[in-house]
Amino acid sequence: MKAKVIIIGNELLYGRIRDTNGPWLAKWLDNQGIELEEILIVKDDEKDLLDAFKKAWASTELIITSGGIGPTLDDMTKGLMAKFFNKELIPSKKAEAIVVENYKYYDRSWTPELNTYHHIPKDFIVTPNPKGLAPGLVYQEENKMIMAAPGVPRELQAMAEEEFLPLIKDYFKGRFEKKYRTVIRTYRVPEEKIFGELCPTLWNDLSKFGSVSSLPQIIGVDIIITMSEKDATKNEKLIKEYIAKSNLAEHVWQWGNEKLPELVVKEALEKGIKFSFAESCTGGLTASRITDVPGSSGVLLSSLVTYSNDAKTNILGVGGQTIKKFGAVSIETVEEMVVGVRDKTGADLALAFSGIAGPTGGTPLKPIGTLALSWANKENVNSEVFHFSGDRERLKLRFSEMGLFKLLQMIRDY
Repeated sequence: MKAKVIIIGNELLYGRIRDTNGPWLAKWLDNQGIELEEILIVKDDEKDLLDAFKKAWASTELIITSGGIGPTLDDMTKGLMAKFFNKELIPSKKAEAIVVENYKYYDRSWTPELNTYHHIPKDFIVTPNPKGLAPGLVYQEENKMIMAAPGVPRELQAMAEEEFLPLIKDYFKGRFEKKYRTVIRTYRVPEEKIFGELCPTLWNDLSKFGSVSSLPQIIGVDIIITMSEKDATKNEKLIKEYIAKSNLAEHVWQWGNEKLPELVVKEALEKGIKFSFAESCTGGLTASRITDVPGSSGVLLSSLVTYSNDAKTNILGVGGQTIKKFGAVSIETVEEMVVGVRDKTGADLALAFSGIAGPTGGTPLKPIGTLALSWANKENVNSEVFHFSGDRERLKLRFSEMGLFKLLQMIRDY
């Protein structure tokens, strides 16, 4: 079963706000097993909206619109749906009751003269709005359905989950099924190397189990196999056996879809491990990503942002001669940084970052994108220099990601 989404609003096309409803609906529909064919953003214009309705209605089974059902002059969706389906806008007792309850939820009284929430196109279904005032609208005909939701994300999401989904399941019963995805997460190997050098037949071999796609990540690639839910257990076992014997095995860090910081926190909590960071080029980004995860207070002891050379010396105890002789971005400096932060904080594990994020500061020997990274447990210190590409923001993220991969490896080896 296929669907299309129409996002309505001038402000989206002016760049004043970013559309979040389209991506949310894409994921939501996919979770139900409904294939999204298109997301169309349309301005508040009668001709454009009618054209969008016409094309979508002619080519798909389910249409969901977002926006344009409020009380202002540019809220045109309801009236144009009535026009498109040749339906009269009429007062509805059910719509009126829903609106009264919606207003009551917010401790407000509804004044009918101020809006036309209670007028809906004839033969349309009206739905409650669990998080707002404007009711939703649904129309069914010719084994097709169109559903109009508000543009406010929290309202759209609640309406889709609580009101639209039961109607979709009832009307399209048996016409769609949930899919299952096996996600193979790899790192430090690009797509062209995976499919061109390491495993030339990988794509075709995995296609025997379902449809295959690959998605580049910060410093890795996710390989996704989408299959029927009924075959998932058997197929995933066979896929894992196949990958374990392949040249890709050493690059796989996760079977699943958890974010790297979430996995680090989860596995550190399971083992009771505490860790600390000394961050220079990442400027606290690594600690920020870890503290975005609930429960991180149970594993992260400290992150010392020692950006200047003086801070590296005065706070972490890095020797002035070390920096002078080898430079701030060097194996020697980050090894002293990681020992300093480990010993000062009493951490079980520690990371230290020093790099060149640009756009200036690079040299022929240490170009922009150079990262000196050191990682340590209570007994041992290791380090390596890495080279990445990208702009300043991207490089900081890649530096942080590399460090977290090393941290995850240490946690698993602990």
